[in-house]
Parts: sequence; structure tokens; C-alpha cells
Amino acid sequence: MLISRFCVIKYNPATYFIYRTVEGCDYLSINIKKCILILICTFFSLSLFGCNYKLDKKIFTKNKPNNYYYTNLLMKDLSLEAPVELYALYMNFYRKKDFSKEDLYTFAEFFNSLNNDSFIEKPEALPEKPMYKIFLTFSKSKYAINIYNENFISIYPWDGSYNMDYIDTSKMYKAYNLYGLCKYLIPK
Repeated sequence: MLISRFCVIKYNPATYFIYRTVEGCDYLSINIKKCILILICTFFSLSLFGCNYKLDKKIFTKNKPNNYYYTNLLMKDLSLEAPVELYALYMNFYRKKDFSKEDLYTFAEFFNSLNNDSFIEKPEALPEKPMYKIFLTFSKSKYAINIYNENFISIYPWDGSYNMDYIDTSKMYKAYNLYGLCKYLIPK
């Protein structure tokens, strides 16, 4: 039993509760709650200002490292593993067609025929909606390729934080153009 200045406080070890025997003794419980709350807030705020956190710098950069950033990621994933799912989608009627193993050769040759001059900024004459979309799903990532017409395509990952990679395919060999491949797979 503890006798404070204003009331008698009893501690019961079986229930871990503090009992007040005299009314008007609520100031003690309020002060304990305030102290605990202040300690929790202080600990939480000090943990946020620690110097040992290593933040991802990619969050704070607004610009892409280069014009072919997503294409490099896609080519890296293609070299490490075959896509789990690879299909083309005709956007006017939403027709879907899976790629066969023979079509993968054209797909691979398209990426092999790209050079630095193929990557451009977003063209002004770009249609609002792509004609075809190609989706590539890997074990850890998913990519989409927008095919606008014979001259322009764009590549981006499903959860990308930068602008798309835009590719000019007008100077490319027609047999490796993805527009022709999609037009062959899904006739209008």
C-alpha cells in the first residue's frame, strides 16, 4: 500500500492493477498516461531521424538515366529467362493471340536490330491509342509494348516510375518490325 499526498493507492500483484481507495485521485492515472504517451512519441520521432537509413535514390530522381532504360531491363530479363506469358492484343476489338516459338525469333531479332539512334523522345505525331499491345510476363516482372503504327512503339514495365522508352522503327528492316508481326498474328 502506498499513501500519496491526496489518496491511498493499493497494488494487487495477482491482477497487476492499481486500485484507488479515495475518490479524486484521477490525476495520477492521467499523469502516467501522459508520460507513457510522451515516451512513445519521443522514441518514434527519434527513430525517424536516425542517420543509418539508406534511402533508395531512384525515388528522388525525376529523369530517366537514358532513353533506353526500360528496353535494357527487358533485354536483360529476356536473356536470363524465357517469358512465362507472351501475347499480343489487338486494341480495336481486344483480340488476344499468344506468340508461338517461331514468332519469338522475330521478337528477338527486333531487339537485336536496335541501335542508339532508334530511341527517341516522345513524338508529337504519336497516336493517342496504340493499335496493338504486347505483354511479356516474367517470374519477377511484367512489361508492355505499345505498337502505334509501323513507325513508333513504346516499352515500359508494368510498375515503371519513369516515362516510356519510345522507339522509331521506320529505319528498321521490315521483317523484324513488331507491327508487321502483330498484323500477321491478328489480321484485321
